[in-house]
Amino acid sequence: MERWLKGDKRFATTSSNEAEFSKAVRGEYTGITDPDDYATTSSSTVSKAKKRKYDESYISFGFVDSNDSPLCMLCTKLLPNSSMAPAKLRRHLETVHPECKDKNQDFFVRKKE
Repeated sequence: MERWLKGDKRFATTSSNEAEFSKAVRGEYTGITDPDDYATTSSSTVSKAKKRKYDESYISFGFVDSNDSPLCMLCTKLLPNSSMAPAKLRRHLETVHPECKDKNQDFFVRKKE
């Protein structure tokens, strides 16, 4: 604790372990020594992303499949794959196209053809 109170003069007389620790605290040390210590690196979060598949029931919300992403048939807006959850598709239909939210699945099937 006293090294923080006395200022930077103490860093010159510290041991190598303390110097490395102080560099890590100040953000100057960028090397990763043990990958298990840093489980939230960008490479590990990318591989854990859930990739949803298109389901035929999504046509009842007015969406068709377009290269593994939902495409709204009414406004031709291509949503990201993360928006393929039924609740998000329903929310798009109810907020952007409120006049079509009461339409049945046959309406969207005819519109698709």
